[in-house]
Order: sequence, then C-alpha cells, then structure tokens
Amino acid sequence: MKKLVLILSCFVSSLVWASDSAGLIAAKTWLKMIDAGQYTQSWQQSDSTFKSQLTENKWAQALQGVRAPLGLVKSRAKFSAKAYSSLPGVPDGEYLVIQFQTEFQNKASATETLTLSKGSGNWLPVGYFIK
Repeated sequence: MKKLVLILSCFVSSLVWASDSAGLIAAKTWLKMIDAGQYTQSWQQSDSTFKSQLTENKWAQALQGVRAPLGLVKSRAKFSAKAYSSLPGVPDGEYLVIQFQTEFQNKASATETLTLSKGSGNWLPVGYFIK
C-alpha cells in the first residue's frame, strides 16, 4: 500500500510539474512577442476570453502606452506560478498565474503577471499586467 501511495504521489507531482512547465514555456514565448513589439501577433495568440475583452487595436494601443516606454528587457525570472480551477470574471477551468520579476532598460524592477488558460487545449493568455 505504501508503494502505491508513493507511486501515485510521484505521478501527481509529475503532472503538476509538466503542466507548470508547459505553461511556463507558453508564457515565455508569448512575452517574447511583446518584447519584440509584435503586439498584433500577441493578441492573435491569446485566448478567446482575452480577445473578447479588448480589440486588437486597443491591445496594441495599451502596450504602446505602457510596455513600449519600459524599453528592452534586461532580465526576467519567474518567481511564482500557481494553478487555479477558478478565477474571478472567467468560467471555471484550468488556469495558471505566473509572476516574473523583470528588469527593463527604463525600469529597474517590475512585476509582470501573466494569467494563462488551458480552455482551448493549449495554454493561452487571458490576462497580462505590469506593476
């Protein structure tokens, strides 16, 4: 019985790690689009919930006003990632909230928070904030 519990806990741990890892890869890929100024492409590569909340043009304008002035990314490191099955304002599902500590050319310390959803089968952004 102890072996079965150990095997099951290892299996569950690897599923959580794999999910976090796939989400982290998706997050970094999407953030690289933002870093490169590919705002239209980042909107296109977002979850339908994200797209329903703001148009492609509004998204590009928001990033031009907030993200572009920060300049190039000097460093970005994940400092937290947490899975959720429900979040305010969105249907229940699989969500991953990842926070990065980021140093920009024109801002020494910022926190980027990226929320991803797996509603479409792939991890796609549903929210992005910079503090």
